[in-house]
Amino acid sequence: MNNVTDLFPEKEPKKEKQIPLEELLESCMHCDFELKSSKIYQRYRICPNCNYHFSISARRRLATLIDKNSFHETSKWIQSLDPIEFSPRVSYRVRLVQDRIRTGLNEAIITGTCKIDDKDVVMIVIDSSFLGGSMGVVVGEKVTLALELAKRKKIPCICTVSSSGTRLQEGIFSLLQMAKTSFAVRSLKDANIPFITILSNPTTGQIFSSFASLSDIIISEPNAQIGFSSLGEITEFDKNKKDLPHTSETFIQFGQIDKILNRDKIKTNLSLLLDLLYPNHKVNSIKIGKEYLKKNLPYKNPEEIIKLSRNKNRPKARYYLENIFTNFFEIHGDRISYDDTSIITGIGKISGQSVMIIAQQKSEKNIRRKSSSGSQSGEITPSGFRKATRAINLAELFKIPLVSFVDTPGPALGMEMEKLGLSNSVSNMIDQIGKVNTPSISLIIGEGGSEAALAFSITDKVLMLENAIYTPIIPEKGAKTEMKDQNKISEIAESLKLTASDCLNSGIIDKVIPEPKGGAHQNPTETAKLIKKILSNELFEINKIHINTLKNRRRKKYRNIGEFGSKFLKTVKHESKIFQAGIKASIKSLREN
Repeated sequence: MNNVTDLFPEKEPKKEKQIPLEELLESCMHCDFELKSSKIYQRYRICPNCNYHFSISARRRLATLIDKNSFHETSKWIQSLDPIEFSPRVSYRVRLVQDRIRTGLNEAIITGTCKIDDKDVVMIVIDSSFLGGSMGVVVGEKVTLALELAKRKKIPCICTVSSSGTRLQEGIFSLLQMAKTSFAVRSLKDANIPFITILSNPTTGQIFSSFASLSDIIISEPNAQIGFSSLGEITEFDKNKKDLPHTSETFIQFGQIDKILNRDKIKTNLSLLLDLLYPNHKVNSIKIGKEYLKKNLPYKNPEEIIKLSRNKNRPKARYYLENIFTNFFEIHGDRISYDDTSIITGIGKISGQSVMIIAQQKSEKNIRRKSSSGSQSGEITPSGFRKATRAINLAELFKIPLVSFVDTPGPALGMEMEKLGLSNSVSNMIDQIGKVNTPSISLIIGEGGSEAALAFSITDKVLMLENAIYTPIIPEKGAKTEMKDQNKISEIAESLKLTASDCLNSGIIDKVIPEPKGGAHQNPTETAKLIKKILSNELFEINKIHINTLKNRRRKKYRNIGEFGSKFLKTVKHESKIFQAGIKASIKSLREN
């Protein structure tokens, strides 16, 4: 049964008289601030005093986001024919006509192509002023057509949503649009086309629970009421008054959205994000002085290196992100339960090329350094590993290289972490980063501790700062286990082979980045500049290699670590012969003397 029809294939219908919905207010209804002379209110409907975002029409929203005169509407005259003839009190057809006259819209949705700072996109705008912005057959069809258009044109799709409730007047046909639109989003993802959604007040119900939440990047306006349930349903079924508000601020804390932006900042950030996601040139090789290309590093006491790697003044990941990358667009949350702030994820540019960044941001005050067993608890929660895994998947989706920064003593420990799935989140991240279908580089900048470090460093290239460490166990715990005293780390540190020099000699890492005398904290600016040059060069090199070759090399590298195959036996036999020859020569020399 086809309930979608084009009622006006040849000419526009006669225009009905439109009722103005956005008459200017003299003062803010929330704080009584005078709005008459406010330009930001006149343009964006934002109170400059309390930052309240008033509702705006679909047409005004388009005007705030896109380039002037660039919008070309698509599927304009598709309208529903009342599929179940719903009329318990007021005919559904009558309600549709009333809302068309009141809003000037044919339905709760406008779709079309346009430009944002000269970048082509497909735009979807859903307006809650038309039957609550609910999703019926027409809304579902136009969303699907717009997503399919973005796939055909190979350009990003941007959706702005203001919606609540269910289009009950269309019965089960309305509910099934959730499946239709979700399939369309999956098809777009399979084609590696970005899908970005902007949420405004309110955004609840079927739209938020289908294609909107499947978006690659989700941005929200401040204090927007969002969620599966409406605020009324939440109040009715959740009697606990201590619960957090049903707003975007709560949802970003719990990992459900990526960013909260004022309405007047959204276009700028969209332009930045589109610039990062559009095809861009590859990095070029940068000449590096010979003094930074030393292969043999001077010997340093491992205990001294451990102390330097933990120095409280040593530059952290956030510092390097700010000084190495440009146009950094941070994304938040694991889309499941939480936004772990010890993990930074986002997209930035280095030497003109976009990369996905996952970084461990260590905070000394939250790391438990001592325990009776010598163990140390880091900060990274299961949510943090899931957040990083999500960024890895986005790097593959957007076809951009992955860059990882490692600096942690290990994951957060405790029964609560176990209940949240610590082991599962670590193993899933190892699996995803190991098979990711894009070039990858990791950089150990401080402590590279245990499973948390490994999960972030299974990459095509592994770099390591001169005074960083890479260890399977906390040195204090190793000393407690072997020496029965966690303070005797000097005895165990040498045997752990945890320094950059040791890791390079054993083939665990690919390159050591020198540090200023006394450590990176003595000259953070110089360290960041050198990292940027070396990272650019490494990206330049791996970009020349086909991704299938990179994946095969990645797989073989870790397959061959600790291998006891024919190659290993041949090496042992060869060394055994050399050893035997040495013994014979010594015995012969003794006899002659």
